[in-house]
Amino acid sequence: MLGSTHADVRLQWRQLYLPEDSLDDQHLRRSIEQAVAPAFDVARDELWAQTRGSPATAFARQVAMYLAHVGCGMTLTEVGRLFARDRTTVAHACGLIEDRREEARFDRALELLEGAIRLSTPRST
Repeated sequence: MLGSTHADVRLQWRQLYLPEDSLDDQHLRRSIEQAVAPAFDVARDELWAQTRGSPATAFARQVAMYLAHVGCGMTLTEVGRLFARDRTTVAHACGLIEDRREEARFDRALELLEGAIRLSTPRST
């Protein structure tokens, strides 16, 4: 990626879109659920449930985990803590979603969801 690493890009995104005081779990959860839950027609609290839930709920949660990792620049461990899951579960979810990005419509939907999360996160002044 033209001389930068994935970690560099995540750090740059955090500095631009996630000021230090907005990195708390509650704010991240709210931003993610406001974008993902309506897009997949699942209840917001289902994204954070301890059980897997329906296939539709599990898929929406996987997308939310992916967006937290790739879109918000969180580590797999941080995403696992946020969703009360093991980091290997998060890695599995991210792998599944990344594979689906080859589908143009799905890829565009993820871009829009990532943009929605960015818009709901206040920028530092």
